[in-house]
Amino acid sequence: MSSLLRQIAGRMLSGLIVLWMVSVLAFLIIHAAPGDPARMLLNANGLDAPPVEAVEAKRRELGLDQPLLNQYSNWIEGIGQGNFGSSYHSGKPVWLMYRERLPATLMMAGLALMLSLSIAIPLGLLSAIKRHSLLDHTAQLLAVIGAAIPGFWIGLVLILIFAAKLRWLPALGSTTFKGMLLPAIILALPNIALTSRLVRATTLDVLNQQYILTARAKGRSEHGLLFAHALPNVAASLITPISLEIAFLLTGTVIIEHVFAYPGIGRMAVEAALIGDMPVLGLAVLIAGGIYVVANWCADLGMAALDPRLRQHRQS
Repeated sequence: MSSLLRQIAGRMLSGLIVLWMVSVLAFLIIHAAPGDPARMLLNANGLDAPPVEAVEAKRRELGLDQPLLNQYSNWIEGIGQGNFGSSYHSGKPVWLMYRERLPATLMMAGLALMLSLSIAIPLGLLSAIKRHSLLDHTAQLLAVIGAAIPGFWIGLVLILIFAAKLRWLPALGSTTFKGMLLPAIILALPNIALTSRLVRATTLDVLNQQYILTARAKGRSEHGLLFAHALPNVAASLITPISLEIAFLLTGTVIIEHVFAYPGIGRMAVEAALIGDMPVLGLAVLIAGGIYVVANWCADLGMAALDPRLRQHRQS
């Protein structure tokens, strides 16, 4: 078996272990919540004061009368079959609820990713080229501010300015471009700050290499050096940050969606936590863990595919 295949197998094994630990955490979240799930489901079906016999029958139907280990085994088996349970409050299948909300979150995360990369990469390159200039110092200052200020606070400020005062954008989020723009900007800001600084540092490191200095002494143009040497190294260095950025954008929408009342899975998870709808919240934890595991897989495999030295190092 080649070193790359061994690495894939090792990363998949460690990822599955992490997913198992996340599944245990999600299961404990579901069963540690106050309230009787059987009674809550009967209430969701229209029975405000269900009799004790009905509650007991529902508990047997849900398997809640079994030992905790058996309940976990049944839950994992159900997940393997695509059955994530039903909402305690609406009675709807949990996966159906997520499937209805997922496109909205994907659209906003995709817009935030495009904004982040389209701003951060040129900004980082310009900061490196114009090192110690006013542009460089301004970009570094904005990067520190963007990484330090909480997103929900920026969200409230932008709502006040662009929605309440200027009335350019709606205060409530929606799946239209205008409805997604403010939440996407707020999600993109921390990533713009971090990615631009990474691009700047990588570009400066490449441009200060001895072979670059030699090529510059021979009369090679700065633009030629930038596109021939700096950009490929920058692209390789961005594989891991972009993979983790995608994971952050998909899981970090929780607070932003709640602030903007955006109809995505993040807002649904917050509402589930507030009303005690644990199956919905449990799946949110499971999905978040899965997203980060897959993101780390993609980052490691991408780096191994681009850098043979990394494969040899890990093989040894």
